Amino acid sequence: MGGGTYVAYTLNLLGPMMQMGSAASNQGVEIAKQWLRTFLENNETVRQAIALPPKQERSSSSISMDTLDSGGKKKHQPHPVDDDDI
Repeated sequence: MGGGTYVAYTLNLLGPMMQMGSAASNQGVEIAKQWLRTFLENNETVRQAIALPPKQERSSSSISMDTLDSGGKKKHQPHPVDDDDI
């Protein structure tokens, strides 16, 4: 492990490796939050315990990955322009 760290340090790769690790952990937290939200929405006992409104039908079976910029932050999708806004 020390040899790998030395090679990464010599090639100036420690910064990019840390950014990648940070972005991966942030994405993992977002996915975990989405899984928890889905669990809470689908479990009727939990819904009653925390007084959530009745379940609405929506297709949340797939979890998508976010697009990240070079700093590991989530890119904001441009809002579609409506004809009324012009």
